[in-house]
Amino acid sequence: MIQTELKSEKVELAKITELEEYEYELDKGREELMKYATDAREAISKGVRELRRLDSVNKVAKRILSDTEEAAKDLGVKIPQIKQLKGAISAYEQQKKSLTKVLK
Repeated sequence: MIQTELKSEKVELAKITELEEYEYELDKGREELMKYATDAREAISKGVRELRRLDSVNKVAKRILSDTEEAAKDLGVKIPQIKQLKGAISAYEQQKKSLTKVLK
């Protein structure tokens, strides 16, 4: 009879320990998730600011590109940087499409 009671107590103690372990894991996991969420919000905020800054840079770059292309055409010269800037503008505008979805 005493042995049966001791076995029952051991089972109950094991269950209590198991409950405590799950509680610890869930609490620890929630803390980690909150940290990840905070980090993600900060990263998104920084990304949005950088996107706005690059939009301004892109706008100015397009204007300068247009003026430079026109001047080069009038002078009959080729400026290799025109092609390079066109590529950079195109790459930015393509990437912006996918980044805008992520940063909202």
